[in-house]
Amino acid sequence: MQPMNSLPQHLQHLQHLQGEELKTAVQQEYFAQAVAFIVRQTDYDETTAGERLRELKDPVKVVKAYLGSGMDNDDDTPLSKSKNQIKYGEIRKFMDAGAKQYNAQKELNERRAKYQEYVQHQQQQQEQEQQQQQQQQL
Repeated sequence: MQPMNSLPQHLQHLQHLQGEELKTAVQQEYFAQAVAFIVRQTDYDETTAGERLRELKDPVKVVKAYLGSGMDNDDDTPLSKSKNQIKYGEIRKFMDAGAKQYNAQKELNERRAKYQEYVQHQQQQQEQEQQQQQQQQL
């Protein structure tokens, strides 16, 4: 059993490195691991896998491109939608529009109710002031 602070056996050669030398060695190790991953997941040889990795900069994107996942390599957005996605997208738009309209109407009704309360309160105050003036005149 190896101690907690030691590196895995395949990384032991990095233990004595420091600074730029360590950074370069880690990048090379990452690249080698990524190429091995691509070779395991595709029919590419190591040379082709390395070229595609330099081109796409991400091993997952290389595998997706190989498998033809229907994804655009730049931003991972689907190129086309299925009929089901289109149908549910339209339903979602319809429901969102209905909810937005409902919320706007509800807010308008609340404002109207508050305004009516305000007007009634003002009328009551005016009536009370008039009654007080009439009582003072008597």
